[in-house]
Amino acid sequence: MSSQSSGTGQASVTLSFKAGTDPDEAVQQVQNQLQSAMRKLPQAVQNQGVTVRKTGDTNILTIAFVSTDGSMDKQDIADYVASNIQDPLSRVNGVGDIDAYGSQYSMRIWLDPAKLNSFQMTAKDVTDAIESQNAQIAVGQLGGTPSVDKPGAQRHH
Repeated sequence: MSSQSSGTGQASVTLSFKAGTDPDEAVQQVQNQLQSAMRKLPQAVQNQGVTVRKTGDTNILTIAFVSTDGSMDKQDIADYVASNIQDPLSRVNGVGDIDAYGSQYSMRIWLDPAKLNSFQMTAKDVTDAIESQNAQIAVGQLGGTPSVDKPGAQRHH
């Protein structure tokens, strides 16, 4: 077992199994253990979710996306790939893992302490406001009712 973490808040734990181990069974066992441990993880991790994937160490194919007419910069291309291509491609039979290089849109916010003070706000107030407007909402479960108990979720009749 090995693990890595980044300054962006991402973490990766890699498990290696003995030769001859059924990879599908191993993934299922890891998923079961993870589900039993989820309630012990920080709320932010539970909200964002944890993914279990079976992968190999060998890259078989590398694909580069470009804008031939120059209408998209590298940020736009990376966001398009992450939003429209990466997930469907990961579902193709035989695809073990997809690493997308580049970066999706993000925000970097610098706070002005004097302005915060004039509005009687703290950095935590700003963080809470951003998180409330950027909710990761589950769509429900197969055969179940939609999840509408999250902030920002709406029920349509």
